[in-house]
Amino acid sequence: MPRVLAVDGSPSGAGRTATVLAAVAAAADPEGPSRVLQAPDSSPDEVADAVEAADAVVFGAPVYRASFAHPLKVLLDALPRGFWGETRAPLQGKAVAIVATGASLHHFLAVDDLRNVLAGFFAAHVVPPGLYVPREGFGDDGALAEPYAGAAAAQGRALAELAGLLAGTTELRALQPQA
Repeated sequence: MPRVLAVDGSPSGAGRTATVLAAVAAAADPEGPSRVLQAPDSSPDEVADAVEAADAVVFGAPVYRASFAHPLKVLLDALPRGFWGETRAPLQGKAVAIVATGASLHHFLAVDDLRNVLAGFFAAHVVPPGLYVPREGFGDDGALAEPYAGAAAAQGRALAELAGLLAGTTELRALQPQA
């Protein structure tokens, strides 16, 4: 099983985004994530160290105003990618899954923005299509409801499979962003 890092980009943590992150991570590794970081409480160096130690990463954030939340944006802006004198590129060639939560299905395309940043800017390998869970994707008890619970499990299994495949390749892990 891969070592899975979950990064919660929610401003408050311990909410719906954390629930979806845990479901994806549990499907990737039944023991759950090896580590969970809260974006607002984590330094870029701490996240870079954790990403380097992980085989796979699940990034999650709520969607506000059709974009992923500010704490995750700030963290990604500061995360090194091996350019302009940076000596580290922790996300390069890494298996990554994306989860997002929001009030309604109107903002499901916000997952695309995060995927583009991770795949294009960092050269991470992102499991398609990502997972967006609206408010109605949760039961009264706060647990994931179907079909979202099944989609989270599928994303987690695919993340584990992708991490395994990437471990056996040199060319896919060596791909770099263009600039």
